[in-house]
Amino acid sequence: MFMARRERSARHPSARTATGRKAPDRVALRQSTLERRYDFHLGESIRAALQGSHDKAAGHSGQALLISRALCAETDDPARHQPELAAALCAHARYGGGAWQAIVMLAESAGHYAALAEADPAVYEVPRIDVLTRIALASDAAGSTRDAISLLREVVGMYLKAPAADQEERDLGLARARFHLGRCLLKTGMDEDGLAETEAGLELAADALDRLRIGFGPPCWLVEAPRYLQLAAPDWTAAAVRSMTLHAKAGRWQQAATAARAAIGVSGGLAGLGGEALRDAHEKISACALEILDRETEKVRGQTTHPF
Repeated sequence: MFMARRERSARHPSARTATGRKAPDRVALRQSTLERRYDFHLGESIRAALQGSHDKAAGHSGQALLISRALCAETDDPARHQPELAAALCAHARYGGGAWQAIVMLAESAGHYAALAEADPAVYEVPRIDVLTRIALASDAAGSTRDAISLLREVVGMYLKAPAADQEERDLGLARARFHLGRCLLKTGMDEDGLAETEAGLELAADALDRLRIGFGPPCWLVEAPRYLQLAAPDWTAAAVRSMTLHAKAGRWQQAATAARAAIGVSGGLAGLGGEALRDAHEKISACALEILDRETEKVRGQTTHPF
């Protein structure tokens, strides 16, 4: 999600100087400057959102959207900057107003990604589906949880069939969709199905992390991770907390402990990105998770201790 053009090439026209060297013209320089500004503002928006600085994130994402529209307006080939516009619309949707306004912006983003995916499905099909997940979440926020469940079920099926240049990006997108599908099912009282979807998402995310050869390890493990992994981390943390809580209430300590370890690791990675709110959340999550891990240890000891 929020994917701009993956590689910027030397694509601008140029004119020759008296010495024979190529020098970019004013239009090319303007485009290059806008591209750098766009990358900066989009990156800062995502960073601020992860840290919980929503006003700052909204300001940067709004700037990224304005710049992406300028990029499209100031070129003879607007499609060339369609990836930037699609990503900026998706990023700013959460800050543009109410849930229905968000859906309008996300629908526009999905339209751009659909056109891009038609030409290059391996690169753009996953971002297109990611936007549909966001539309489902906006529907849930607007009070249409059952509509959100229906769309999320469709999204899960789409991910499973989607071509992808980056398999881990696709699987983490699928995991996020399952996290939210599980949350919505739990919200409507479908506890068994909700927990099953949550568990499926947790397994997918863990497998993707293994393939990326990234471990929870040091607190800064998430800093150098791919952006799509950073974006998945808040939903992953929330799903792990739900799972460990539900399993603990049912006395399923082994399953609760597995989710607790994920909750500690992923929330710790988020805390490493900076921000007091993320550090506080990690401390609270760790405190609850460690209690569960202690209970699991006690249960294992009780099963392996035999009186004489």
